[in-house]
Amino acid sequence: MEKQIPTLGDDVLAAFERACKEGDLQVAEHLLRALEAMADRAEEKARVDQAYLGAARLLGQKPHH
Repeated sequence: MEKQIPTLGDDVLAAFERACKEGDLQVAEHLLRALEAMADRAEEKARVDQAYLGAARLLGQKPHH
């Protein structure tokens, strides 16, 4: 069985999700922009959709002040 090597998009998405979980929203924003640029170029919209859904879930868990 061949092990799949993660793509750059996979790595950027993982970094985005980690930045969100750690509350580093400035870095998360930059990573989201990178995902958007990659999606525009490679027509990989699913990754961007996944990032937006993940961010919405994480932000929904934060206490509102």
